[in-house]
Amino acid sequence: MTTLLTQRLFRFSACLAVLFLPPAAWTGAIESKAMGHYSGAVVRPPQDIPTDLFEASGPTHEGDRIVWQYKIVVTESELRLANGLPYKVFAYGGRVPGPTLVAREGDWVRIKLINRTSEPHTIHSHGLFVPQRMDGVPNDHFSMGHPDDSSEVTDVAQPGGTFTYEYIARPSGTHWYHCHVSTNEHLNRGMSGALIIFPRKPEPTVDQDIVLLLQEWDSRFSRQGQPGNPRDIYHADFFTINGKSYPDTPLITARIGEVLRFRIINAGGQLHAIHLHGHTMLVTHKDGIPLPEPIEMDTVPVAPGERMDFLVRVNNPGEWPLHCHIAAHLTNAGVYPGGEMLHVLVGDSAHPSEGDGPMGPGTESLRRVWRQSARCRLGIECR
Repeated sequence: MTTLLTQRLFRFSACLAVLFLPPAAWTGAIESKAMGHYSGAVVRPPQDIPTDLFEASGPTHEGDRIVWQYKIVVTESELRLANGLPYKVFAYGGRVPGPTLVAREGDWVRIKLINRTSEPHTIHSHGLFVPQRMDGVPNDHFSMGHPDDSSEVTDVAQPGGTFTYEYIARPSGTHWYHCHVSTNEHLNRGMSGALIIFPRKPEPTVDQDIVLLLQEWDSRFSRQGQPGNPRDIYHADFFTINGKSYPDTPLITARIGEVLRFRIINAGGQLHAIHLHGHTMLVTHKDGIPLPEPIEMDTVPVAPGERMDFLVRVNNPGEWPLHCHIAAHLTNAGVYPGGEMLHVLVGDSAHPSEGDGPMGPGTESLRRVWRQSARCRLGIECR
């Protein structure tokens, strides 16, 4: 079984903790139970990413600031589609999607972008309240009709160049980053990744915190051409979760009664509708914002650019598909099963021979505590 990308915060003492990023081939889970309870930490990058392509350090103190630092190198690489076809990508940190970045609300984020490709690139921190000069949108987007603007493009990493983004991490929640140069093409060349800002006041704990980034691909542009033309949006023939199509997506394993948090990010151009068999899902956040009235659903629509967080208390033993319910998205170039699907194994047996389904409290039992947490964070009421 493929190991998920996990991030564990261990407390050594009241003044020291270490955030580990163990080896993984798949951008995935975050264990964030202790986030918000540390006073200092050292971030270690995933061991499967060469340090010349991605580095993470901090959080460290710089005067009155706490800073989370990242170095991300963009390279020209290939993503192998489910049929083995290599697809040309621009890869943040040498991977698609890019490495998951984390920080804590109110701290500072510093990202040094190094461009080793033949085209200019940026990082747009989607969902964050950054200064305009750190937004990752090239200045030349705004030069027409604004005679007071400089014609110099200053916030872009040109081929062979660098640019450093620095801003306060706010608001908290599930966000993402992507390139904003030739966005229609570069998003379709894999330039996106998750950006998670943990709230300063910790939320209720979960047993697993899992990031799923959705994307679709048009194999006609695997080696050449410019994907992203509006006429081509619905010509995609491969669909991925964190860069993989079923059956290459990993198996998520959980004990009966565990609480799983899924952070769904739609980095593609089509709507996706996420469904988990055997359970319901409690939607707690939209675009990183906590919902004062969490909603229990069994199919969660996620539009392009949108983020949806939902919880599942897995109380029904067996192996259950989690997938997009748009049937064509469950294929690899029309071949079923494939595409945007992975499986969740609850308990020890994939096909229990005994039992009558759910055991103990389910997802509905989570509503009260998450409603209370959201309403307190939104300033509605705190108990």
